[in-house]
Amino acid sequence: MAEAVSSALAQGRALAVEAGTGTGKTLAYLVPAARSGLKVIVSTATKTLQEQLADKDVPLLRALGIEARFAFLKGRQNYLCLLRKEQFDKAPTFERRDEAPLYGKLDEWAQRTATGDRAELADLPEGFSAFREVFSTAETCTGQKCPHYDECFVFKMRKVASEADVVVVNHHLFFADLALRTSSAGDAGAAVLPRYDAVIFDEAHAVEEVATENFGVQLGSFRVGELGRDAARVLAGRAELSAARDLAARLGTVGRAFFEAASRCRPAAKGRPWGGERSAGESDRWPIPPGSLDPAEPEREALIEVLRALAAQISGSADEEVNLLERRCSTLAAELSLFGRRSAGALRSDIEYDEGEAPPQERTDVVLWGESRLGHLFLHASPLDVASILQDRLYDRIGPVVFTSATLAVDGSLDFFARRVGLADAEGPLFPLDVKVLPSPFDYRQNAALYVPRTMPDPLEDGFAEAVADELRALLTVTSGRAFVLFTSLRNMRKVHDLLAPELPWQVLLQGERPKAQLLRSFREKPSVLFASQSFWEGVDVPGEALSLVVIDKLPFASPQEPLVQARIERLRSQGEDPFDAFQVPQAALALKQGFGRLIRHAQDRGIVAVLDSRLSRRAYGKRLLQSLPPARLLRSVEEARAFFSAPHPTAAM
Repeated sequence: MAEAVSSALAQGRALAVEAGTGTGKTLAYLVPAARSGLKVIVSTATKTLQEQLADKDVPLLRALGIEARFAFLKGRQNYLCLLRKEQFDKAPTFERRDEAPLYGKLDEWAQRTATGDRAELADLPEGFSAFREVFSTAETCTGQKCPHYDECFVFKMRKVASEADVVVVNHHLFFADLALRTSSAGDAGAAVLPRYDAVIFDEAHAVEEVATENFGVQLGSFRVGELGRDAARVLAGRAELSAARDLAARLGTVGRAFFEAASRCRPAAKGRPWGGERSAGESDRWPIPPGSLDPAEPEREALIEVLRALAAQISGSADEEVNLLERRCSTLAAELSLFGRRSAGALRSDIEYDEGEAPPQERTDVVLWGESRLGHLFLHASPLDVASILQDRLYDRIGPVVFTSATLAVDGSLDFFARRVGLADAEGPLFPLDVKVLPSPFDYRQNAALYVPRTMPDPLEDGFAEAVADELRALLTVTSGRAFVLFTSLRNMRKVHDLLAPELPWQVLLQGERPKAQLLRSFREKPSVLFASQSFWEGVDVPGEALSLVVIDKLPFASPQEPLVQARIERLRSQGEDPFDAFQVPQAALALKQGFGRLIRHAQDRGIVAVLDSRLSRRAYGKRLLQSLPPARLLRSVEEARAFFSAPHPTAAM
């Protein structure tokens, strides 16, 4: 693999390589990157891998005498903003009363931190509202005009990155930066990353999803409220801008009116006001077909009118904070234009169009959809396909691009991945491309078993959760707990947890009850059963006996009710392809492989992966899914699982 990466970097080619767990893929790309003489970006999907690179792999390279300068850079929202904290401290407000004592911990940390990195606050809840108020945002950053510029954590890290040979980032930061620097409406000067010659994507299976998010537009109800609060603060005491202050005071009212009206346009909402309880059958996400937001048009136009009037009132100010407000108002008004009857203007994303071109809500390459999350309504405009965007914005602009992950291949082929990220089409590669599938050195036949019960109800049938609980009662005794129980839905996770938690003799942990870092720390300390969902399917590393059983409740097919999935299915169908065979099964195969990958992390690890979905053995596509998994022994009963786990196990050779 190192030779392939070195060749790709030297020749300016694209490389896609699946390297199974244990192959040493991080060193296989870090060494060539460090020796290439190029400015290389290494991008990962998870913080876990970033921390591994920083704490283990890069120090090893230095110990081996490989001289290269490395920098680790996160998105600015991960860094404390000294100006925003100073402003927040003057009038602190919290969403919940119990948050005020927590702020003391943040305040104490702010006095002593050398990095300003939010990761140092792992014990604070992920949803702590003060995080949004005191950490950096592009919208509120005044750059060199900030009184705290010389102490700024963001700009300190950028300086280190500009001087490094290899810069390690995450996918979200990389694609947010790429969208900004390559958009016709963006500001390339505001790009976060230094100029680079090559990119290496580790955990590349996540590239399509993250690129889709960052090349689209997300318009959240909370943004209007934040803008109104920031405007009131910045404009306070400015007599010459009294008219602007009046407009700013109206933002909260007109913004809430629009999002309440938009929420009533939601399918199955039946006029329910924004913020009310969802019915049991109502999805968190829903498509926005043409015309469906028309009833909210008066409120949308009223909000745009206030935003544009406010921008006009404060235009031309010599004050940088006021100029930032003007830009925020103009950007928000332009984004709102995407969701109306008549659209105008261009955004920083790929959702751009010229005079006379069909507006986004009438285009087939843009998906408009809504989402209810954390008490807020979000409107999205997402590209249906990022293949052409990556071709234009990335592959045509730099030479070498390397993609690697333990989960890229389906049926031993990288064709599905290459087509999804624009490296190839149905006819073959579109760029000079090398592909490799490198197996893991681990002995899966000796160390791992796949348990698929002979009889289970269909996942859509009543009683499925109860059947999962019954299987778990037996399986957990085989490994004395020490299990991840992974669910494809939060509803099933909570239901099975509630059925079993009172009777299990081991420590029981539930995703959401505590921060992820705390849950993992508790899991490692003593025999435990962790009930979790998607966030624990990847980027979690628990080697050794602490994790001996991974249970997956059902096959991880993406819901066809998800707006983007639905639109992609319809696109494939219109092109004469079978979307289930061409898209849904390969996607499920990769997700299942990710879940399986939580089990065996080191050569000596041993355990069982249980998939409690009978479709894996009774449907034709099950064979295809099985062929994409590591070659583990197949078990069909709990008795077989008990015999496998209790059998003497020779220590695997390293």
